[in-house]
Amino acid sequence: MKATPEEYAFHQRICARDDPIAFAELADLSYYALLYAVRQRAGAGADSTLIEEAVGQALLDYHDHPHRYDPFLKDLQGYLAMAAYRDFQNAQARENRIRGHQISLFDPDLQERDIAGDDEDPARNTFEADEIWRSIDEVFPDADERQIVELIINREHAIEPYAAILHIAHLPEDERRRQVQLVKYRITRRLRRTMKQRLHPNGGEIS
Repeated sequence: MKATPEEYAFHQRICARDDPIAFAELADLSYYALLYAVRQRAGAGADSTLIEEAVGQALLDYHDHPHRYDPFLKDLQGYLAMAAYRDFQNAQARENRIRGHQISLFDPDLQERDIAGDDEDPARNTFEADEIWRSIDEVFPDADERQIVELIINREHAIEPYAAILHIAHLPEDERRRQVQLVKYRITRRLRRTMKQRLHPNGGEIS
């Protein structure tokens, strides 16, 4: 089923890149329906936090690459739901891989190898950690963003610490949660890019 007229209009506005509120309006309309769709597919025992983060990731990916979506092949809500469920499955697989292991400075879901856990040279670990923190300071000069980075690295899933940093604790719970998830994924993607550039400086283009 192709996009509805409303979805097609949103898609055109977002692709045009000249409408500052188009994505926010789409997220407001789609967020909770996407949560429901992914929960239905994931099952009753699925981790709600992973589902919420997957929905945020799918929305942000669409915002960044709207031309990957073809409105003549599929409705936008269905496209986003499929993307969110795929992100949820990937996140769940990462959680399963690291469950029961000690959390190091950067988890495998933030980078592609462990930098502070299994290396045989502790001095090298300390050097790499210091270098990475310096890179983070350069990429995130804003103090509030650096605090959010620390929460992400420490695998803080509660909404309240993020809301306090973002000064949105006064908002209704659902709105706080939505805004926090979007900010977390925007920063996490920048953090992943920083890690890849630091660990693989000649690895080619960073996605």
